[in-house]
Amino acid sequence: MEKPDVVQLIERHNLEYVDKRGSDGALWVIGGRELLPTILKLRDSGFSFTFKGGRSSDYRDAWRYKSSETVSGQKSEAEEAQPVYEEPKGIMNSAQRIDFTCPELCAKTQLLTCTINGQAVVPSKQKWSQLLVAITEQFFAEVNPNLESLDRKPLYGNKIFFLPTKVDSGTCSLLSNGKWIYTNYNPQTIVTIIRNLCLHCGVDLDDVIITYEPKYGKPTQSVQTYTCPANVLPATPPKPMLDTAVVEQLTAVLSSHFTNGYRLNSPIEMTRFRSFAAEDFCEDIMLADEELKSYIAACGTTFDGKVYAVSAQAKERIKELAEDYFADGAQVIFFAEFYAKNENWLFEASVVTENMLIDILHRLFPKLLFTQTYFGYTDASVFAALEGEILRVWGYNDVLLTYGQLAGRLRFIPLERIKYALGRNGDFIRSNVETFSHVSRIEIADEERQVIREAVVRECNTRGYASIADLPFSEIEERNYELSITAVHNAVYRICLSDKFNKKGKIVARKGDVFDALTIMKKYCRTIDKCSLDDLLTYEKKLTGEVYRRISMEAGNTVLVRIDKDTYVADIYINFEADIIDEAIELFVNGDYLPLKSFTTFGVFPDCGQAWNLFLLESYCRRFSRKFRFNTALVNSQNAGTVIRKSCAMDYMEIMTDAVANADVPLKATAVGKFLYESGFKCRSKTAKVNEIINEAKAIRKRMD
Repeated sequence: MEKPDVVQLIERHNLEYVDKRGSDGALWVIGGRELLPTILKLRDSGFSFTFKGGRSSDYRDAWRYKSSETVSGQKSEAEEAQPVYEEPKGIMNSAQRIDFTCPELCAKTQLLTCTINGQAVVPSKQKWSQLLVAITEQFFAEVNPNLESLDRKPLYGNKIFFLPTKVDSGTCSLLSNGKWIYTNYNPQTIVTIIRNLCLHCGVDLDDVIITYEPKYGKPTQSVQTYTCPANVLPATPPKPMLDTAVVEQLTAVLSSHFTNGYRLNSPIEMTRFRSFAAEDFCEDIMLADEELKSYIAACGTTFDGKVYAVSAQAKERIKELAEDYFADGAQVIFFAEFYAKNENWLFEASVVTENMLIDILHRLFPKLLFTQTYFGYTDASVFAALEGEILRVWGYNDVLLTYGQLAGRLRFIPLERIKYALGRNGDFIRSNVETFSHVSRIEIADEERQVIREAVVRECNTRGYASIADLPFSEIEERNYELSITAVHNAVYRICLSDKFNKKGKIVARKGDVFDALTIMKKYCRTIDKCSLDDLLTYEKKLTGEVYRRISMEAGNTVLVRIDKDTYVADIYINFEADIIDEAIELFVNGDYLPLKSFTTFGVFPDCGQAWNLFLLESYCRRFSRKFRFNTALVNSQNAGTVIRKSCAMDYMEIMTDAVANADVPLKATAVGKFLYESGFKCRSKTAKVNEIINEAKAIRKRMD
């Protein structure tokens, strides 16, 4: 009758499950820590589950139930062979990912990490406001065309996003484009603005990964000042009138007969307790109910109204694990990882949450220091504690270490914390994927440092910046052959230049000077008469070490004239007669705008020294026309974009919306995306803002009706 009972209970709670017991497997309830209250109820009914995941649960978080033996009395082969996670997730975990639909969850939190489209975004300070600045600068570096309209549009409230000057009230940050943004907001408002900015710039929110943790203020200094979480009450310390011997006797009753916890306010539980105690001691308990309740509360830890008695053996095992780890020189143990690494047996021993473990650790180690996330022989900041522990296990002969190697040496520090410390601390140098070195392992002579600094100073005096790739450090590369070239570059910057210079990509400039790839590319374009797009891309890669086609094309479009898909020339090779050319354009543009691809013939256009085509017309409208301008959602080589009258005040989003509203196209995402692509407004058939366009178009059509 066992199977119908447990399955019936699971289905009553509407839980997803996989039942493999028919083939000597186990019963798996799919879910994570959010199921803990239900799992405890199931355990009260006699069905004990263990938190783990395996092949049967498709390697998802799951709770496993199985009797310890099969009918034959032996453990099943499937049970012994069942693979499980090597590092199961803890029931509690402080690091969380932002849910942009619930920004209020970020109130009173500490920013951890941010990646957009797989690229790390690192703020100057670990503050929410500085993350907004860093993301904005990232979009500048990518030359995102959607930023242009933010000179006149808000992303939150009624204040335009890019301010021409600093406002008198509130905190503002100066950007590399010379504009200011207002940052005097709380974390949840900053998250809302970041969401709106990413959507405005065409970024899918699924590609925006920001992690944070609760912000508790200063670390706890001692066990006396520690505050337990609301749902976990520290065991009530025995009052002076409580007999210690009685507490020990009652603890034995609690451990033996209430392994699933004792409901502290239940009269039925009180009756059962008295009955079990009478059987064990051969005499009745003479204490009044309220006095007995105080004794029972002193026997364990209270969680969700139930008292759990953890055996002396379990506490001793916890203590031995911690002491053995500290004996190797460790200074800190993170609660979350200690619980995760021992979760299965801790749960079976009635330590059902991480917070209960913390309460026990306080009792076992009253002289150690406790913070909100770890305990040990220091209460330094998490960042400082992580750095100290990583360097402690970094062997003298270790030049490179991977995430996995460090995690193996730091068993009770979460892997995400290790990654965070390596990524945020500039003294750790990334060499390859998940592989780092440390500045202390880089061999650079004092004479070489001086030569490098002098070379950078000369370059900055001559042209305002230096390229890290052009510096004289070939011998440094040879001595540090285990590192990648990029790692050597970053190490040289960190050791020799970081005190007085900033580095962005491969560009090194004096602190306070604003130099980015686009600015340098534009300056380079002004020195040449003719070049190919490949020439610009090659120069960009030499400059930055990467290739963002938008930067090269934006520089070429701003300074030069694009005469075909592959070629740019200086202005001296073109003779534009603006009045005549504008009249020719007037013959095509009847309204406020027209997609570039709609120009199918150039017979009425005057000779300008180059053959007319869509690329040349785009260049003309970008820089030379008196009546028209050119705009596009994303700089491209597909002739996607629109010729717009300068008298038209609509931004590009409004133009696309107007075109959709006035076209005979169904207001569905696929249909609208296809229309914008085939009409030449966009170079892609999918757009992150299609729903916004559809909603606005519906409103326009309704007004037109």
